[in-house]
Order: sequence, then structure tokens, then C-alpha cells
Amino acid sequence: MNRQTFTAVYPHQMRPSQYDGAHFICYLNESSAEYKADEEAEPTQGFAYTGTEADGGTLVECDAWNRDKLINGIIRTRYLQTEEDAIKTHRLQLLSSKLEMVELSEAKATEYEAEWAEFEAFRAETIALVDTWGPWE
Repeated sequence: MNRQTFTAVYPHQMRPSQYDGAHFICYLNESSAEYKADEEAEPTQGFAYTGTEADGGTLVECDAWNRDKLINGIIRTRYLQTEEDAIKTHRLQLLSSKLEMVELSEAKATEYEAEWAEFEAFRAETIALVDTWGPWE
């Protein structure tokens, strides 16, 4: 899913907000950056966000302020459901091969390990980020 990205800098950390009935705009990929309110202002410490929207945000499919829906929506910005399903199927094949239930080449096993590690790292990062937005019920 290659899309054009934009980066914007703000004087404070941004929080998600409801964009419409089916989306939230979330500010992902946070990094520290120099912020200047205008050309004459002294620079201060700010926060940069990179996303698919001109303001640095990313539209996430999510119809309610709900932890699990936000996590799923953010994961969908990187992985389609079918891609996630394939990764999970590959993981099951890998685990089955370790139990000698199925045969898997070493190259495939290495590929499946890498894709699972990448998916799990993104998922863990997403959960940690969304948990900072709580409190959740």
C-alpha cells in the first residue's frame, strides 16, 4: 500500500479525533522536531507526525472511540485483512513444520519467521501507542 505521505510539526503531542462516522484521524510515526510558530519565532521542541493526510495524520477506519477498533484500524493501514490472514497461515505452517507435521523448506521457514516478526513488532508498537490514548473501559 504505497501512498504519498506528508509530515507536519506541532508544538504539542497530537491525539486522535473522530473525522467522520467511519474514521478517526490518528497522528502516527511521532518524532521530535523543531517547531516554529512563524518565521520570526524562536524554535521550540515540537512533535512531527508523518501520515497520508496533509496535516501529517492518517485516516483510520474506526467508527467509535474503542481500543480494539483503533488497534485494528491502524493495523489495516499497513496490512489488508487478507495479508494478515496469510501471515497467520504461514505462522501455523511454520509451527507445524517444527512439530514435523508438514514439510517446509528452510528458505520458506526463514521468510515466514521474518514476516511474522515484522507483523508482531508493528502490532506491539500499535498496541503500545493506542494504550497511551486511554483510559479505556
